[in-house]
Amino acid sequence: MLRLAALVSEKHEIWNPHHWPAQWGAVWLKQRLGGAVLWMCNDVPDFWAKSRIAASKSTIVRSVQGLYYWYDRKQNARVDLTMLLSQWAEREFQAVYSGTTCVVRSGMDPLRFSPGGDRKNIRSRFGYTDREFVLLWLGIFMPHRRLEDAIKGVYQLRCRGVHVRLLLAGSDRCHPDYCDSLQKLVHALNLADQVTFAPKVRDEEIRDFYAACDAFVFPNDQQTWGLVVLEAMACGCPVLVSQGAGVHEVLQDGFTASLFPPRRPDILADKIEALMDDCQFRDDLAKNGMRVARETYNWDRFAEQIGSICAKLFGRKDVNTEISVPTSY
Repeated sequence: MLRLAALVSEKHEIWNPHHWPAQWGAVWLKQRLGGAVLWMCNDVPDFWAKSRIAASKSTIVRSVQGLYYWYDRKQNARVDLTMLLSQWAEREFQAVYSGTTCVVRSGMDPLRFSPGGDRKNIRSRFGYTDREFVLLWLGIFMPHRRLEDAIKGVYQLRCRGVHVRLLLAGSDRCHPDYCDSLQKLVHALNLADQVTFAPKVRDEEIRDFYAACDAFVFPNDQQTWGLVVLEAMACGCPVLVSQGAGVHEVLQDGFTASLFPPRRPDILADKIEALMDDCQFRDDLAKNGMRVARETYNWDRFAEQIGSICAKLFGRKDVNTEISVPTSY
């Protein structure tokens, strides 16, 4: 961050850092060149967690982490406004940091994410028949994604005599050990014929993956937002979303999504079966979800919100700040 800040010599009205610790560099630039820091805090920093500090047996490690925590709070006190993606993230942030915050919901690109992908392309690649019900999860394999809950949900359905295929697609580069543990779970439950692991999806095939599934599942817990859910909705997928994900705050159970408590594969299994049994319900979820995602949670509306916030930050009168963006339905 020091090297990055040193490369900037031109003054700007607004410094807009995103993922931690970019706000440190923005604060240094503010002190050196002026302007305001508007931090888009995509994920609440977690290095400061007391559990991590307390778990360490090294006095040196605990001291360094404590110092890091103290300095981070000091830097954040100089941030003019911190934007967070969900009310849950805002509460988590405020439990640690002082300063002014607001919630701004990000959206997807409706031109990039729209119905019309090649359904047969993906289903034939993985050997799915037309009659099989396919669940899709797409993202980066990380422990808080709670994909074990989706796998256990499929197992519970099999115990009931209900056949479901689960496609887990994404990169395991960040947490290969977690991906390995999921594969071991699949084999332990004898689900190798129902759960498929696919590598990172190429951008040009994302719509094909959404078109190939009958429903999109998002079992994540302690998830700041969940942009991929809106992408799936914009492509016409009915979605099953954990209430542990921030994006559930803008969804209505039974209308735009099927919501379930985090870490409850039994309830997830019930929700999946309900979707399978009622084609009209599934179609209604897809239709309502697509409308909300495309009309409300898109980049144009997100840009309007950011423009309004920037204008208010500087007391500008020549910019329309009367923008109302619904946060729930």
